[in-house]
Amino acid sequence: MTVGGRATRPFELLSDDELESIHSATLQVLQTVGVEFHDKRSLTVLEEAGAEVDHSNSKANFPEELVKEAMQNAPHSITLCGRTSDRDVRLEGSHVFFAAGANALYILEHDGRQIREANLEDCRRLARLADALDNVHVYLTLASPQDVDARGVDRLRCAVALQNTTKHFFHDAQGEAGARDQIELASVAAGGFDMLVKRPLLSLAPCITSPFRWGGEALEVLRTMASEGLPQIISSEPLSGATSPVTLAGSIVQQNAELLSGLVLAQSVRKGCPVALCTFPSVMDMRTANLAAGAVELGLMTAGMAQLMRRYGLPYVGTGGVADSKTTDEQAAYEKAVTLLLPALAGANLIHLSSGMLESILTVSYEQVVIDNEIAGMVLRALRGIEVSAETLASEVILRTGAGGHFLKDIHTLRHLREEHFIPRLTDRSTRAAWKRSGAEDVLQRAREEVDRILAEHEPAALDRDAVAAMDSSLNRMLEKARRGKGGE
Repeated sequence: MTVGGRATRPFELLSDDELESIHSATLQVLQTVGVEFHDKRSLTVLEEAGAEVDHSNSKANFPEELVKEAMQNAPHSITLCGRTSDRDVRLEGSHVFFAAGANALYILEHDGRQIREANLEDCRRLARLADALDNVHVYLTLASPQDVDARGVDRLRCAVALQNTTKHFFHDAQGEAGARDQIELASVAAGGFDMLVKRPLLSLAPCITSPFRWGGEALEVLRTMASEGLPQIISSEPLSGATSPVTLAGSIVQQNAELLSGLVLAQSVRKGCPVALCTFPSVMDMRTANLAAGAVELGLMTAGMAQLMRRYGLPYVGTGGVADSKTTDEQAAYEKAVTLLLPALAGANLIHLSSGMLESILTVSYEQVVIDNEIAGMVLRALRGIEVSAETLASEVILRTGAGGHFLKDIHTLRHLREEHFIPRLTDRSTRAAWKRSGAEDVLQRAREEVDRILAEHEPAALDRDAVAAMDSSLNRMLEKARRGKGGE
């Protein structure tokens, strides 16, 4: 099992009364405003479960008891499995893990200025890079290849991930056909469908379109994963000030209502099916009307949602480590640090988009991936806080050292230095003279060397040759079918 981190005293942004107000407002929205479901089968399932359904408007309204029942039936802990048990991640309580980025269209070149379209080889290389990094616990495809047909690209990204990392993998799917094809690919990697159910290597993330509209493809994915008993990450991605209220509390109410509508459907399809709830709560920059992913408000809303989901006892996937900066500069550093630290301190179970993302997640940088791995390491150290015990108070050590002494040679220092202090790999802490002698490299240059080293040295544990052959054969059939218009976009 992957260790990750844990917020031992989670940051509480909201009071109990404020949490209750958000919860009450959410129930009111679900019961009176309702949610659109553009899928007849989903509406039928909801109606049979007790929702008030208007088929003419594709809308469902949710009585409070139906929402409460779904929350009670949903597991309070889910495990996202890797190919080996040491890569497993358990989402529960205030345990914190990090997931890589999300389907960037562009690659930032080494010079930090030029971009190019992402290609299939980038998908392979970035998966291998993430596989080697200690603080990337779950893999979410860092780049979406632009040199292949968009029809069926979800299957292609899935196969690439399954063959190039042993970590749990989650992303999107092109409707029911895409979901079932990816389940088939993951079953090959797991050793069969029954093994996949026992140890799910894959989860999918159906996303509602804000405000309050579930599209047909997303609903097909949601129902498919629920019916098979496989984990899914139900997502809401509102833009505060545009597709959700400009006030943060109002946006949280909408996010919560959107997520719970998906949870009700999932639990109505199959009681007890594994679900995590996920938000990417960005804001609209009111000066430019652009998405502001690196805004501090994203960190605040994610922290608030983490606190609310902990109250519900539901696994939560938040967002952090994102930046609007176009390059690996000081802006990227402070946007990433703030948006990653806030949700982590609040105990968000899995923080996705945390590695490599720039330009409001349109662009990924190889170098930024390893820099963000170091930022995540610092955040994990912050989560551990300060341990106060007889051993860490070090009274006896202070007494025997006395005034004018030093602690460098003391056995107490040797015993605790690696666990007490975060030891960075990229961060330079040498003197200016030593820094100059070693080439006066900045962090971007050091990150570039680290990327080159990892890609030259690291090979993820390979799948069995027969499994790779079977997966490639299935993938070719799936892509051909998708390109003929039978299960693609």
